[in-house]
Amino acid sequence: MKRPLEGIRVLDLTHVWNGPICTMLLGAMGAEIIKIEPPWGSIGRIGQAMVKGKVSASFVFLNRQKKGITLNLKDERALRIFKELMKISDVVVENFAPGTMERLGLSYETLVKINPRIIMADGSGYGQDGPWSERPSFDPIGRATSGWTYIAHHPDDPPVMAPDDAVGDTIPGLFLLIGILVALRHRDLTGEGQRIDVAQADAMLSVLNSFTMWHLAHITFPQSTGAIRGGPRTIRIGGYYKATDGWIIMGSAISGKRYDNLVALIGKGPLLDEAGEKNVSEWIANKTCEEIVDVLVKADVPAAKVLNLDEVAENPQLKARHMIVEMEHPLAGDIITSGFPIKFTTLEGAFTMPDPQLGQHTEEVLSTLLGYGKEEIERLRKEGAI
Repeated sequence: MKRPLEGIRVLDLTHVWNGPICTMLLGAMGAEIIKIEPPWGSIGRIGQAMVKGKVSASFVFLNRQKKGITLNLKDERALRIFKELMKISDVVVENFAPGTMERLGLSYETLVKINPRIIMADGSGYGQDGPWSERPSFDPIGRATSGWTYIAHHPDDPPVMAPDDAVGDTIPGLFLLIGILVALRHRDLTGEGQRIDVAQADAMLSVLNSFTMWHLAHITFPQSTGAIRGGPRTIRIGGYYKATDGWIIMGSAISGKRYDNLVALIGKGPLLDEAGEKNVSEWIANKTCEEIVDVLVKADVPAAKVLNLDEVAENPQLKARHMIVEMEHPLAGDIITSGFPIKFTTLEGAFTMPDPQLGQHTEEVLSTLLGYGKEEIERLRKEGAI
């Protein structure tokens, strides 16, 4: 089945998280991703979780569906190779600190002279302009600056690092992806390239409903407790509840048919007071997660068991949607990873290729795309350019 971005070539200069997740998804949709690392390897290969095969789990996850080459961009010969590749590519994605590309001689103004149709996508902490543009930033910095950290903790307690798999990088990475897709469409219509600038702080703020809620009514809706802050306490039926064999999450059921159905199930009402909260908790506490969820779903009340990661891998719904992918990794052996979440009618997005080994495709790319011979490639390798 055809993939929607077949024929698009992307030069991937990204590292760590927010850039690689963007290019990974472009690769799943059929774009040819050429990941460019220095000869000594990307910092993303040095992960905190060094697992079987001595690989970084995050690198394995974020760099599927990519070819890997090495270029020392501080070497003029490597810069020449990059520019030659750029002539025959569609997109350059980078997430260096602002100013790095300019110092390398790879500013957008330089690139667009070589390839007027090129799309350059920059991911950074605070963007390419503004008084904070040169400040370093990572996932927790973007969350703190945008207000996410504040709403996720109780005002009387210190802020905490939420175990959320780098949401402060993932959301900006998805906006970077959206920008590239829009720019490709614009180029189809006009022939014009584009520079895309996505900042972590901007992207995180743009999806923070509590920011607007606060400035409209001086209340926030913190993710950590599910309770509305500001003004009198509000009882909300819904949230996490302990069952005999784990935890369930129940969606809000404060009015209408769902509330009536819940009252009928429990046999007591009203539920929108402290006594009602206690009745809900006690009704759930002596049942298994499966029993509770089945009953609630039949009553049209949203509910699910809080699954551990082994249970996620065996979930029949996720399996039916091809979201659980088994893959052979050259170092780690058989691995289980996640699938591509967008489904099409006549197109396909999928992960079929594991992350590249360092420099795995250097010779292939230089020879097939640029016509370099084996002796020339070997000389460049020995001299440290690649």
